[in-house]
Amino acid sequence: MFHCEVSDVHELRLLDLRDDRELFALTDANRGNLRQWLPWLDSIERVDDTRRFIATTQQQFAHEEGFVAAICYGSKSNLSEQRKIVGTIGLNWIDRANRIGYIGYWLAPSHRGRGIMSASCQSLIDYAFSGLNLNRLVIACACENHRSRAIPERLGFKCEGVARDAEWLYDRFVDHDVYTLLAREWKGQNIE
Repeated sequence: MFHCEVSDVHELRLLDLRDDRELFALTDANRGNLRQWLPWLDSIERVDDTRRFIATTQQQFAHEEGFVAAICYGSKSNLSEQRKIVGTIGLNWIDRANRIGYIGYWLAPSHRGRGIMSASCQSLIDYAFSGLNLNRLVIACACENHRSRAIPERLGFKCEGVARDAEWLYDRFVDHDVYTLLAREWKGQNIE
């Protein structure tokens, strides 16, 4: 099982079917903002859609083809309190033959600008290189998505170039900046 305590108020954990309502509510409440850069929102219209997505990610994890984790944030001052889901992060696909992982993430706008995504990515990178023995990680971001591009840039990824018309985003194609990090470049480095 993948679980990572990032800090005393921040953890990453595999999505569970019991997360369906909370994750759907977060997605639905932020639909307008997320739609700007994420192409899958039209396929998530009901709680059942989120439940199917979670089930698919669980199968993916069982087959070692990738996984999606909840980014949970908040105080755990007593056992009855639970951290709230504020986004997701994961290895959307793992190419085992070539030891490559493809990272994807999103965060609710209310939690941006606090270092949550950078710390989440750092934890995922550590796990991918040390726990999964991957050699190469890839993050592809829409060229105009400056907030998303700042994450790999902050974490020492190298921009290898632009993939033109890489993604159909509802009514248009968008180009992606393709960032990569190799295991030998990471070496457990920490971000500031």
